[in-house]
Amino acid sequence: MSKMAGQVNFEKFEQWVNGMISNGCSGFTQLEYQGCLSRTKVSKASGVDLNALKKDKGNPAILELFSELEKKLQKALPDVFEVRISALQQYHLFVEKLESGGGRFPVDAAGDVDVIKLSKDIGFPVARLNSPSIKKQLDSDLKRVGTEVVQGKSIEERMEEGLVSTSSELSKCRKDLAIAEEKLEVLTKLNLKLESDIRKLEKKSSEKDESLIHAIGTGRRWAL
Repeated sequence: MSKMAGQVNFEKFEQWVNGMISNGCSGFTQLEYQGCLSRTKVSKASGVDLNALKKDKGNPAILELFSELEKKLQKALPDVFEVRISALQQYHLFVEKLESGGGRFPVDAAGDVDVIKLSKDIGFPVARLNSPSIKKQLDSDLKRVGTEVVQGKSIEERMEEGLVSTSSELSKCRKDLAIAEEKLEVLTKLNLKLESDIRKLEKKSSEKDESLIHAIGTGRRWAL
């Protein structure tokens, strides 16, 4: 777009904004979308090309006027237009509040920064903490503000925990041993019974063989 066309576009947009404001800000409520001033709706209402209203790519003069209009509407119609701040601004506000209260960054049990709690306290997703601008600032603030101290356990506490753990394992082993001994006793009795049954069967089989041999030899059968 040429410089002249850009100027014409700006003048058209400025005239539209002034005309809307002169009739009261309530007319802008129809151009709201999710708490913000919709660029698509504004483009259609003002007759200005949507490309001129796109963030970082549009007409700088129009974008500046659009930003001023949003701020004006946020003050005039706070129930319709919400004040939006960037994630970095949100982070800075959190750190300022943290420092003013004498707080420190939260840490987990391992002594590392608790990113889950931190992101929840700030009010945005964990992924935001990994953005280049916030991560760089966080690293700097950690050195300056510091973290909460995770108090270590004394030798006596660690020994007591170890003793409790060992006692628990020993108790479990004793229980397992008792169960194994009960099973062994049952299996031993079953084995003795089976051996007895085998001996009886073997004796009965032997007696049948002797009876058969005797019958063959004498021509008559006998049985016990």
